[in-house]
Amino acid sequence: MFVVKAARIYGKEDVRIENVALSEPQDDQVQIKVKYCGICGSDLHAYLEGWGLPTIPHPLTGKTVPITLGHEFAGTVVKVGDRVKDLKVGDAVAVEPLIACGKCENCRKGFYNFCNNARAKDGAGNFLGFSDDGGFAEYANVDEFFAHKMPQGLAYELGALAEPTAVVFEAIKKSSLRAGEDVVVEGAGPIGLLTAVLAKLAGANHVFVIDVSEVRLNKAKELGLKRILNPNQVDVSKEVRKECPNGVDVSFEAAGVQATFENALKLTKRTGTLQIVALFGKPLKVDMTNDVIMQGVDIVTTLCYNNSYPEVLGILNNHRELFSKIVTKKIPLAAVVEKGIKALATEKDQVKILVSPEV
Repeated sequence: MFVVKAARIYGKEDVRIENVALSEPQDDQVQIKVKYCGICGSDLHAYLEGWGLPTIPHPLTGKTVPITLGHEFAGTVVKVGDRVKDLKVGDAVAVEPLIACGKCENCRKGFYNFCNNARAKDGAGNFLGFSDDGGFAEYANVDEFFAHKMPQGLAYELGALAEPTAVVFEAIKKSSLRAGEDVVVEGAGPIGLLTAVLAKLAGANHVFVIDVSEVRLNKAKELGLKRILNPNQVDVSKEVRKECPNGVDVSFEAAGVQATFENALKLTKRTGTLQIVALFGKPLKVDMTNDVIMQGVDIVTTLCYNNSYPEVLGILNNHRELFSKIVTKKIPLAAVVEKGIKALATEKDQVKILVSPEV
């Protein structure tokens, strides 16, 4: 056991940089030296609202706050447990930050993102960084199963992007998007931008990105996306239907509010798919009969990801320059709140902020 610096969350608007004791890795764990950890919108909710944090012992980890934040991280293996077989000291790994029992019905089926035994009565998340210690620290212990060896030469910054990219990859899978189909993405935040990029890489024909922030739409252009629409400036429905008269095959809702959900539904063609990517802070209202059933629209949801990290790391590796544009700022661990979480909440030009314990 030794002492490491970590960003610990105690509750709403209470994050402290502290020295904490880190134990030796368990037999099936590896210990990694964290290189980069991304700040996610869910970290924002945890800080601003206390969302997703364990206030009673989590059913799998037994942990309550304080917890080390951070779930989008990559680093170097520095120690391995006695039963670790596929990883060795010096390996570069990206961490899949899920918490799962591995034994329940869903885990056995491969749906470990819906682990039945990870459901907490207080709504705490089944993630490292929420219900067990995460990556805003100098070092972290993670299960070998969830530590994925990175392709040779892939930058740790891109390894830290594996988690949000996996969220989007899962949504693309669930939507059943096929090459040549037309797509709308509502919201040009980090997840929306990644959704549009992956849809294009998957062979989508027209990819429309919709947002009211010109700064974020400009980032979409920087990423090579050409059909950029601001509903404050144009009639979005009219513009989409100039090229897709019947609407698009798949709409991705990546903003998480009533208005964007309604717009995504209107832009989806009859018999099309509306794929939900975002989480919603408030209950949705929808006319199921007239707007969904009578239109033959499939509304599909997803949560996290499963069994997709190898593919995601391959995508990142094959398009290194493109995905590197997602990263807009790198900061030291000590600045995670002021220059990280608060900046992401207020600065529209920020897409992905990475925290480095080494700076």
